[in-house]
Amino acid sequence: MKKHASILPYILLNILVSALTVSLVLFIWERTHTSTLPTVQPTALRTSPEVNNATAITPEQTPSLSVELNLSLEAVVGVGDLSLEYILIRNNGEGAVNLAGWQLVGPEGEVYTFPNLRLNQDGAVRLYSKSGTDSVIELYWGAETALWSSGDELSLKDPIGIIYSTYQVP
Repeated sequence: MKKHASILPYILLNILVSALTVSLVLFIWERTHTSTLPTVQPTALRTSPEVNNATAITPEQTPSLSVELNLSLEAVVGVGDLSLEYILIRNNGEGAVNLAGWQLVGPEGEVYTFPNLRLNQDGAVRLYSKSGTDSVIELYWGAETALWSSGDELSLKDPIGIIYSTYQVP
């Protein structure tokens, strides 16, 4: 019994050191990985939609009808290489946007319809051409070959068809 009692302080010290180590690692991770997506200056022609009807944007898409939408297609990365190819979409607006029903349209009629995904203010999502498992920051088109090439023009449309952003692949 005395042998077990002498081990107890070491076990407690081990638990304390482990908890502190995990806390430190999580703190450092949060500080260094606040945004894992690259900041890319857009070279696209960005268009602002003109909405004359207040009912054109529904509450399901934005938290408030008074919030101005500012979604942009910021980059197409890894053009022509299915394993790398993705489109970066960013919400530069004042509030969150639900992308359910939004579409990304390619020059040859390619259409990707977004699932129910909330894109927070200053948030971004990568839409990969390849297959994979969707997450809150990565979506997968499921294409068998690379979709984009230089000169292609992509459009981001809301559920009623208003174009919010266009991007020409360099």
